[in-house]
Amino acid sequence: MKKTVITIIVFLILGAAAFFIWRSCSNKEEALDLDNYTPSKEFKAAADALEQQPEPQYDIEETVRILNGLEVAQSQSEDFMSFLEYMAKQDYSRVPKDVLKAKERLLPILQKMYELQKEYDELDNLWMLARSATSGATEFAEKSNPIGVMSAIFTGNPFDAVNINKNLAEAKTVAFEQYEKDKKLKDSLKKQIEQLHMSYVDYLSEYAPVYFKYMKEWDRLCLDRDKAYLDIYSGRTVDAYNAIEKVLANYPTNREALLLKSLTLIQLAGNKPNNEKKPDDLTLPTPMSITKDVDSVRLQQTDAKLIQANAILDNYMDLYPKRSAPALVLKGLIKLKEGNEAKAMSYFDQASVEYPRQAAALTDLLDSYKNRSYLNKSSEGKYLLKLYRSTMEGYGMFSPNLLKAKYYSQQGDLEKAKEEIFNHFYRRGNQGVYDCLLSDMQYCEENMYSIFKQLLMEQSFIDVSVEPTKNWLLSNNEDEARVIINNRSDVDLENVRIFLCLHYTDMYKDEYDVVKCPSINIIKHHDKTEIGVVKLNYNDKTYNDITRIRAIAMTDDKICWIDDVEYKYIHAYEASKAKNNNKKKMGVNSRREEFLKDFNIDSNTITDAIAKGITVYSAIKSDDKSFWDNVTNIWAGSDDKLKIELPRMLSLIDPVFSLNQLKDKENAILPVENYLTGNNIRLKFDYKPKEGETIPLYIYSDYISLKVTIKFNKGKPEIKDISVI
Repeated sequence: MKKTVITIIVFLILGAAAFFIWRSCSNKEEALDLDNYTPSKEFKAAADALEQQPEPQYDIEETVRILNGLEVAQSQSEDFMSFLEYMAKQDYSRVPKDVLKAKERLLPILQKMYELQKEYDELDNLWMLARSATSGATEFAEKSNPIGVMSAIFTGNPFDAVNINKNLAEAKTVAFEQYEKDKKLKDSLKKQIEQLHMSYVDYLSEYAPVYFKYMKEWDRLCLDRDKAYLDIYSGRTVDAYNAIEKVLANYPTNREALLLKSLTLIQLAGNKPNNEKKPDDLTLPTPMSITKDVDSVRLQQTDAKLIQANAILDNYMDLYPKRSAPALVLKGLIKLKEGNEAKAMSYFDQASVEYPRQAAALTDLLDSYKNRSYLNKSSEGKYLLKLYRSTMEGYGMFSPNLLKAKYYSQQGDLEKAKEEIFNHFYRRGNQGVYDCLLSDMQYCEENMYSIFKQLLMEQSFIDVSVEPTKNWLLSNNEDEARVIINNRSDVDLENVRIFLCLHYTDMYKDEYDVVKCPSINIIKHHDKTEIGVVKLNYNDKTYNDITRIRAIAMTDDKICWIDDVEYKYIHAYEASKAKNNNKKKMGVNSRREEFLKDFNIDSNTITDAIAKGITVYSAIKSDDKSFWDNVTNIWAGSDDKLKIELPRMLSLIDPVFSLNQLKDKENAILPVENYLTGNNIRLKFDYKPKEGETIPLYIYSDYISLKVTIKFNKGKPEIKDISVI
């Protein structure tokens, strides 16, 4: 009985497979003849480019670039001619013949669409159908197991054959069916659209196996190369080197692998065994750090690694002269390790010139990275994308300007360091790349905190906020937001560029969508300024999905973070809780400490300054008439609410203030006014003190948090205690 059931199941599966195969064959009578194709004059250049004889040895990265790049171009081109022009301009010399042959099969389908569009008014937007019908193989990939596809191709497994034929039959039917429905085509045109539909399914059936064949090879390459990236990220430089050697054994001219091998050699040069460090720790050693405590044998080994790295970079630049910018950065790092500052700066300068010119070529492969959608589903995957982009676009640890700035800061030349930071952001702005500004800011904070903080020390007194927009019917437009800057500092910001950073639901904690806001001439001190309205276009998120707001502000001589008020309070309070729980010191705390040393300030200095510089105002009448006779400040006497002045020095620690502790949200009272003026920070609370009352003022920051106890004795405010919390 069991054998009979199995026999029936197998028979049914084979019958289903035979049905799909018969259906596919029978449809060929309706489909276009893809074998006997003569390109029209409009399509000839693209057809000729695909028919060129490729080199005997193909390059897997170039192959993937073409596979994905042509689909991206098809989905984004405005019309037939734009796409054909893109196809004709590509270099297919290092792409295997079967890929070119498979892509060539698409041209007769597009040509038929083009001819129909010219002939019939009803089909005036047929290119939109061509756009929506793109990426057939990748959509097919999402529905089918690639291993099963390859198995079916080579073994004829009937189980896989059923699924493959089913998915091929369904591929892009929605686009064609919706087009027919929307256009309400007459029978003659409907038949021709159906012919195009079946031709496209036939094209997919031939293209998909080729696509999977090379994507499988690409995935194997990515597996080893991704490991090297992650090892570099984790400081496992030797492991990264070994992973890259494995890649180069199979692909000796792989672009990323050559750069990564050079980077690992530079990082290993001068390191003692079992004393690996992360990349940022190894980037800019001084000549003294190379030779100190290292014997002559060890020095020779160090030199050998640098010599090898330099030779690899020379080979890379011979192979890829139009993508030389990251290699120039690495050559600059080699020269710094050798102690040749002048030559290092020369390489960095050259890289700064080349990055804007080479940006398009360097990031061309990024389409292949974007096609690996799974990378966006983990923080490690996002790191891979970020590191690749930093290499190819010249930001973060691959920014020639920031590397120069870091070197100058280590040498104590603060003015040159600041100048290079501005040069970096100017170059990046000209390249028109904004979404990686977060990495640039993070790099500056982690490696040059003291200098970076000095570019605008009042930044904590500038707030950003967004509000929903309303149309004339008073309903919210959820796909846009109004951006407002509240400048509580006493510094005017001129020629301001604002980059809004929005964190949405379902994002990783440090992930933001960066939106460029309209530029503005001036943001005046002590004034709220509306910057403008921005569109929200991140993964169908709306205003109601925003969970956190930050912004980056740039002027001709200032660069800084601007946060919303809620973020500032949460950040400062979480920092104080971490210290209270005896957790490991936050990295920003040690960096802040180093910054304050430049001003000869520490926790004791801050406490003393508060004791000497605090002034508390209240409407409670005091028996001490001399005290109130000396209070002539108009601000202090404007109403009966509690007002406090603190020394401006506190602005260096980016403080936030509250009456009562922040953890007690119901009773915590935040200032309704909080701004800088002259030598003071002015706070006003919507609270009227009572005679004999003791009021705790809490000052939170990521460096030090304090409690100031204020008691009103016979109307006169007294500072009873200032303690670190």
